[in-house]
Amino acid sequence: MKKVLVIFDSTYGNTERVGREIASGITETGLAECKVIGISEVNFQEFEVFDGVLLGGPIHMFRAARGITGRLVGAFETYQAPGHSGRGVQKIEDMIRAGAPDAKIFSPGFSALVDGRKGPLNAAEPAKAQEFGKRFAEALSD
Repeated sequence: MKKVLVIFDSTYGNTERVGREIASGITETGLAECKVIGISEVNFQEFEVFDGVLLGGPIHMFRAARGITGRLVGAFETYQAPGHSGRGVQKIEDMIRAGAPDAKIFSPGFSALVDGRKGPLNAAEPAKAQEFGKRFAEALSD
């Protein structure tokens, strides 16, 4: 079975929730199992056991892209201001391209709306995050 590492950088817990919903979608496919961790828990030596990596953070953050060479890598973000959707994903994908040019980027990434600065996550987003996770798992199996 394939293995996916989901890494989140979260201030108020919304991005963590999106990461866990994505992991739920991946696991639900039966194609891969997931480990979900916060950015402070990253052990770059551990990356070699994962077939895919998803990196996520709020639009104003994110601090990692090492150890992912040759893996399927995707990005997710949370945002709250209209017009900001996709900005964090783009920044994370740019970091991946710069830091791990041999990584295979799963695109498009996923943007989740947060209602207000601290949240909560918009009610429509968990189901969308799970669907994104399912698509990632399917791409990993191709």
